[in-house]
Amino acid sequence: MRKHIALGSVLALGLVGQAMAAEDFSYNNIEASYVKTEVDDFDVDGDGFSLGGSFAFNEHFFGFSSYKDISYDDVGVSSFSGTQFSLGAGFNWSLAPELDLVSGLSYEHFKSKLGGISDSDSGIGLSVGLRGRVAESVELTGGVKYTDLGHGTNDTTLSVGGRYYFTPAFAAGIDLDHNHDGTTWGIALRYDFGG
Repeated sequence: MRKHIALGSVLALGLVGQAMAAEDFSYNNIEASYVKTEVDDFDVDGDGFSLGGSFAFNEHFFGFSSYKDISYDDVGVSSFSGTQFSLGAGFNWSLAPELDLVSGLSYEHFKSKLGGISDSDSGIGLSVGLRGRVAESVELTGGVKYTDLGHGTNDTTLSVGGRYYFTPAFAAGIDLDHNHDGTTWGIALRYDFGG
């Protein structure tokens, strides 16, 4: 019940090298999203919000975190909600002037609440993906994230997304994530505070 709110982030497994980051990509940003999800196993829908961001330590390495809170349709006579917190480090490697390979390793914490009963679990996340610019103001991402909470509980999430930059600092876009539990989509606003 905790895995359903895992969203792919486009991060994981570092590479080593001397490549430069794609020109003008910022790994210093904050983002807020409205998210809506459908959980196939329980035939319920939910919505909520996500907050996250990243901060570049240097040319190639950055830290990132995110928090998601989703409330679901009433399940019988009880309310159902879930949260996810992620904290990790990532690495960006340039494949071309407008294309980065992005990877990372994260600590993942999930908590779900059904009525007055709550449950939580923690584990690791590994992800890898691509971040590319297809036009001056348009950025696309795609990736895969593996989450392992131990004791046989794991999941793989596929993610795609896009951002349109109204200015060099402000962007809006959409995200779509799919895993074994269901599908989540989001509408995001981003602020980049460094190129």
